Amino acid sequence: MPQAFDNRFVALTKESTYGTNPGSGYVFGEVDDESIRHQFDLLTREDMSRYGSAESHAGKEFSEGDINLSLMADNFMGHILVGIMGKDTVTGSGAPYSHTFTEQEASSSLDTPSFSLVVGREEHEHYYLGAVVNSISVSANLNEYATIGANFMAKSEGSTANIGTLSPSFATASPSLYFANAKVFFNNDSTASDAVKSISFDINLNRDGDNACGLGSTTYVRAPPAQRREISGTIEFNRYLTAAVESEPLYTQMVATDGLELNPGSGNTALKVQFGDDSTADAITFNFYKIRFEAPESNVSGRDSQTVSVGFIALYDDGDANKMMDIVMKNAQSAAY
Repeated sequence: MPQAFDNRFVALTKESTYGTNPGSGYVFGEVDDESIRHQFDLLTREDMSRYGSAESHAGKEFSEGDINLSLMADNFMGHILVGIMGKDTVTGSGAPYSHTFTEQEASSSLDTPSFSLVVGREEHEHYYLGAVVNSISVSANLNEYATIGANFMAKSEGSTANIGTLSPSFATASPSLYFANAKVFFNNDSTASDAVKSISFDINLNRDGDNACGLGSTTYVRAPPAQRREISGTIEFNRYLTAAVESEPLYTQMVATDGLELNPGSGNTALKVQFGDDSTADAITFNFYKIRFEAPESNVSGRDSQTVSVGFIALYDDGDANKMMDIVMKNAQSAAY
C-alpha cells in the first residue's frame, strides 16, 4: 500500500512548441487531488432506414480537469501562476528573489505558456500535452490551509507509460501557507485588517476550446485562446463595522447609491491579499488595483454574532496601473518561470 502512494503525483514541464513534450525539466507538485480526464462526445448517426443507430464515432477529443493543493511558494506554484498570468519578471541579487507575474496581453509568442502535464495514478503515468491553465481559485479560511485550485485544458490524452518512468521529487523546504500567514489590505492601507474572517477569489481566462480546433484533427491544434479575463471573489467579515479601522469597506458605503468602488490611483492597490510575511523567503501576494463591491449580506440569529459577507469583482485600472492585477511570489528560484 505505501508503494501505491509513492506512485501518485502530478508533474508538468513548459513546452516550447504547443503540444510537444520536451521530455525533461519536470516539476512535481504536492497536490491534494486531481480530476484530469480525457473527454469526447459520441457522434451517432440516425438514418431513417433502420430502427436503431448503426454508426458512431468520437467527436472532438480533449482533456480537462482540476488539481487542488495548498498554497506554497515553490516551483510548481510558479508554473501555475505564469500559466494564468503570462509573464514573470525576476528581481533581486540573492535569495529570496521576487517573481512578479503580470498579465501578458499581446506578444509575438503565446500570451500564456503551455505545459506537458503528467499524472501518476498508481499503475500508469498519464500524459496530457498542450495543457494550459484556464482558471485558478484561491481561498483562505479561519483554521484552514490556504488553498488553490487550477483548471487545465489540454489535447486528447497521449499514450500512457509504466509507473516509475518519472521519479517524483518534492520541494520539502517550501512550507504550506495557512490562515495565520494570510493578510488582507484595503485601499492601499499599510496595515492589514483584522476584521476579515475568510476570502476567496477566482481568476478565469474563459478559454475558447471550440476555436482551438480545426478540420482534419480530432483534438486541439493550438492552445485554446484566452478570452475576457474575469476576476471575482467573496470576503466575509467577522463583525459589522461602523467605522473603518484599516480602510475596510463599510456596510453603509456598500449600500449607498451606486455602491462602492475602491481605486486609490497612483498605481496603488485597492485590495492586497498576502500569504506569508515580508521578512520570510516564501510569500505570495495578489494585488488588485480597482475593485467594485456587490451588495453586502448581513444577518443575525438567536445564537450567532452578526457578520457581513460581500462579493466583489476586479476591474481594469485604465490610465493608472493599466492592469487588473499582478502577483508577487518570493522564493529561492533565481530564474524566471
